Amino acid sequence: MGMLSPLLAVRDMKNTIAFYTTMLGFETGMVFPDAENPEYADLSKDGMVLMVIPAKDHGIDMEEPFGIGVTLYLNIDGDINDYYRELKQNDVRFTQDIKDESYGVRNFTVEDPDGYRLAFTEVASRQCLSCGMPIHRPDEWGGGNPANPYCVRCTETDGSLKSFDDVHEDMATFLMQTQNLDRDVAEEKAGTYLSGMPAWVENNTERYDFKHDR
Repeated sequence: MGMLSPLLAVRDMKNTIAFYTTMLGFETGMVFPDAENPEYADLSKDGMVLMVIPAKDHGIDMEEPFGIGVTLYLNIDGDINDYYRELKQNDVRFTQDIKDESYGVRNFTVEDPDGYRLAFTEVASRQCLSCGMPIHRPDEWGGGNPANPYCVRCTETDGSLKSFDDVHEDMATFLMQTQNLDRDVAEEKAGTYLSGMPAWVENNTERYDFKHDR
């Protein structure tokens, strides 16, 4: 597998290196020719590498804003909540607070001194076996029990799994609200999606067809 290593032009090499190492916890690799007069540096964290060069030496207008439209996504190791709290204590500039995305990651975005945005992400390690949604906190599990394989949205208050029809209705409603779908299309998509989930894979098709044929 290949590796992508972005090269960023920056206004102040020493300031940038200090920001990434002291504020974000990156490690310095090669610095050329030396730390006192850096013309190149690479900075790494959790196997990811960023390279930086001085903008003034590469024909870049120093008066123009840097980083517009550029967001770098970095998948960190460890607990993203701990890392988030660490950066909060370091007074890093946040452009997006920490949150869970519908596509299965938890992330937040910060901005470096030149306006480059870094979206630090953590892929959800566990998902609901009924609807597939990522679960991060104990209170998001059915019944508040992390040993429960289903999320709070797919379970009754006692943690037991809801009926397929109830889960299917919730999923269809979610698709209607987020994707602006007609009910028939949303129900079709919800049924197809749920048919591949472990909780429903053995008998979902029969129940789904019955719901539409009656």
